[in-house]
Amino acid sequence: MKVNPQQHTYAGDLSGQSQSAATCRKLVVLYGIGGLSDIGRHAILAALEKQVEHITVITEYPDMLDDENWECGCTNGHTNPFNDEAHESKLTMVKIDSWKNEHPNLSEHFHEADAVISCLGHRQPGWKNKELINKGLVASDGNKQVIRAMEEANDVSRVVTISSFGLNRGDKAWPHWASKLMRLFFLTFMRKARKDLQAMEKLFYESSLDYLIVKPVGIGEDVVPAGKYFVQEPGEEAVGGNMAKIDVARFMVDEAIQPTIVRGSKVVGSAPGTPMSG
Repeated sequence: MKVNPQQHTYAGDLSGQSQSAATCRKLVVLYGIGGLSDIGRHAILAALEKQVEHITVITEYPDMLDDENWECGCTNGHTNPFNDEAHESKLTMVKIDSWKNEHPNLSEHFHEADAVISCLGHRQPGWKNKELINKGLVASDGNKQVIRAMEEANDVSRVVTISSFGLNRGDKAWPHWASKLMRLFFLTFMRKARKDLQAMEKLFYESSLDYLIVKPVGIGEDVVPAGKYFVQEPGEEAVGGNMAKIDVARFMVDEAIQPTIVRGSKVVGSAPGTPMSG
C-alpha cells in the first residue's frame, strides 16, 4: 500500500507574522549561481519570513540580489532585501572573490551563528552560466572552506546544504522515474557536476558537523510557490517532481532553525502527482 508523504505547510511571511516556534539569533547563508545555488538567494527571504534576528550573507555575487528576475515563479518578483529599510539592519553582506582561493579569516563570519545554509552546488552542465565553465564548479571547494570555518568558529554545528537526487548508483531515495533519467544525465553530459556534488557530500559525511543534505526535485523557473513542501520518506509514494525555489528554501530554513533530520539527507518535493514540468 502506498502512503502519501507528510505535508508540511510553511508558516511565515515578510509582514512579521511568523509562526515559528523557535527563535534564531543569527543565520549564515551562502549562495552562488545556477539553479541549486539560486535557492540560497531565496533562503535570505525565507529567513526574513521566519524573523531571524540577523542574517550574514556570503557570496561571490552580491549584485545578483539586484536582479529583478531571480529565475523563479514567485508572483510579485523580488527586490534586493538589503535595500529595504525594514530589513537592512538585519543583514550583513560578505563578498568573496572566488571559492577557488583560500579565505583564512572566513571563520569570523560564523561566530555566534545558530546555523548555516550553504547553496553553492550546481547540477546543470554550465551552458546557461558560462562562468561555471570558466571558473569551475565550487560546491566542493566552497564547502570545504565552510566546514573548516564552522569547526574553527567552534560555536556553530548545524548546516543545511544543497545537492541533488540521482547522484549515486542504486539510489532509491526518490522512487520516481526521473531519478533514473537524472542518473543518466550525471553519467554523461553532467559528469563534472556529479563529481563536484559527490565530493561535497563526502566532505560533510566525514565532518563532525550536524549536517542535512537537501536534494530537491525539479525546481522549474516558472513554478508558482505553493507555501508547502513534502518530504520523501522510505516506502511512501513519490513526492511531486517540480517545486518552487522559495519552497525549497523554506524547508532549508525550517531545518536550520528546528532540526528534525540529523547527519543525513532528504529528498524534498511538491504534492505527489505534480508533473516534472511547471
